[in-house]
Amino acid sequence: MIYDIPAIVSLAQRCAPDVATEAVVPLVVTESGGDSLQINVNKGPRVRARSSAGGAAIVRRYMMAGYTVDVGLAQINSANLSGSGVTIEQAFEPCTNLALAGAMIRQGYARASRHYTGLDAISATYSLYNTGTLTRGFRNGYVDRVWSVASRMGSIQSPPPLPHALLPSDEALAPAVKPVSDRDGWVVGPVASDQIEVFK
Repeated sequence: MIYDIPAIVSLAQRCAPDVATEAVVPLVVTESGGDSLQINVNKGPRVRARSSAGGAAIVRRYMMAGYTVDVGLAQINSANLSGSGVTIEQAFEPCTNLALAGAMIRQGYARASRHYTGLDAISATYSLYNTGTLTRGFRNGYVDRVWSVASRMGSIQSPPPLPHALLPSDEALAPAVKPVSDRDGWVVGPVASDQIEVFK
């Protein structure tokens, strides 16, 4: 099923309630275009399943062939499913998928905020979500795509610039520019890049 933005917002509010919808929805739109049956075979094709059962069979086939596979609305990677206790079939369920995405975003933000602040930390969180690293998501254009969607949706006035301390290597980590305060965090509503709110 393909969900429009109001439906994704409603799902995000219900299924990932402690992460701002303004952070989750642009990620979902970037990842799957709102298609809950979307499958991306990493280093392989993008596939749209006809059903969650059919999708699970496709995912298992590619995993048995040695691929990792991204599943559902937020394109949860199969490698992340193994430790979550969620089955492949359950990962196609929109609310379960967004709950997993919310947990991954929170974990990523906790890591990113040790090295960046404000919108830089959010950008690094998106990079972690896409690549597992703080910086590779900038180089492959993913972070910019998510912010562009957020800007078009009105969640933020304009995409932020690259982090001030973006490093050339994923192994080297940037020091925080300033201590993280309670006011640094996820964007809630249309605001300027220097005025942001944290998780709910």
